Amino acid sequence: MINRYKHYKTLIFIVLLNVFSSILHYVHNVVYFDHYPEPDWLSPQLVDAFWFVLTPIGIYSLIVAVKSQMSKGHWWLYLYALMGLLSLLHYNVETDNIMTITMHSLIWFQAICAFWLIGYVTMYFKNKSKHQEH
Repeated sequence: MINRYKHYKTLIFIVLLNVFSSILHYVHNVVYFDHYPEPDWLSPQLVDAFWFVLTPIGIYSLIVAVKSQMSKGHWWLYLYALMGLLSLLHYNVETDNIMTITMHSLIWFQAICAFWLIGYVTMYFKNKSKHQEH
């Protein structure tokens, strides 16, 4: 029981850190939209709207993971993390804009948080399958 509580406490922290990192990056992206490398079809309103899709998926994934003891929520957690990795697409857009250290930092903070979530969920199931074998 204590181990399960520790697991959920860690999972909650990682998901909330992902939400926090996305808030920082998305707000900065919307405020300084003209300075970020973005495809021509993207607008600050779409960036803003995507955050309002991304975040409820993250919260929902956390709730489902905790309620189902990860058996159903892990796919939602992976989806949420992969959506967080979309910030790396800034590096795939050709532009004359030069990204600042702040832009790079916010993009990578969000990406690292997403990678951490992917790694944590993956290790949880790897450890769970090891314990089931014994």
